[in-house]
Formats: sequence, C-alpha cells, structure tokens
Amino acid sequence: MKKIVLFFTLMAGVATVSQAQIKLPGGAGDVVKNFIAPPAIGDVGKTASGIADLLGSKLSLGATEKKSTLDAVTSFLGQKKDILGLAKTNPADYLKKFNPLQQGFMGKMKTILGAAKYAKLLGLKPSGSNIAGNLLSNLFF
Repeated sequence: MKKIVLFFTLMAGVATVSQAQIKLPGGAGDVVKNFIAPPAIGDVGKTASGIADLLGSKLSLGATEKKSTLDAVTSFLGQKKDILGLAKTNPADYLKKFNPLQQGFMGKMKTILGAAKYAKLLGLKPSGSNIAGNLLSNLFF
C-alpha cells in the first residue's frame, strides 16, 4: 500500500514539474515575433481624408457617415502618430498603447457604420504583400 501511495505521489510531482515547462502561445515574444510595422503617417489631415474617401466609396457611406468617419479617423491617426516612434524602438510597448487605441477607434466606427458596414470594414483589412502600400493599413497596424 505504501508503494502505491508513493508511486502516485511521485507521478503527481512529475506531472506538476513537466507542466511548468510548457510554454503557451500568445506570450509577449509571440506578439513581437508576428509584429507588422505600421506605415508612416505624414500629414494626418490628408491621410485621414484619403481614408475617409476610400471608405466612403468601398462602404457606400452617406454624407453624415462620411463626416463622422473622417472625424474618427483624424482623431485616431493623430493619437497613433504620437506613438509611432515606439514601433521601431520597442514594438511591445507600441502594441500595448496601440491596441487599446485601435479598440476605441473600432468601437466608434461600429457605432458610426452599423453592424453590416462595420463587418465590411473589417473585411478590408490589408494582408500579405498589400500591407505596405495600402492606405487602410493605417487603421489596422
């Protein structure tokens, strides 16, 4: 009986120690490893206007939606421009500041656009080799 108890105690200890060695995905290293550098923002007003025009045509926005979109994009890009330097020097810090900023912006956009157009907006996220030259990259990276 003592051998059985000792055996199970030993196995429980081994299981505990082996679990401590497992690295789960999603740590800070994974975030930085998959980091996509954001595009530079020159003139915030011109960039925001170009994005609002593009979204206006892609999402068939009305005048009120387009004006609200322009205001939201201008505000977002202004705040984003303040943290862009971190993207080169400290990607992890950049992401810590960018993610809440983007979540707030996307929440505003969902309110402005409604569910159907917001879903279309998310479908416009650039990917692959299209990221660097796509004006909409400013909203997602």
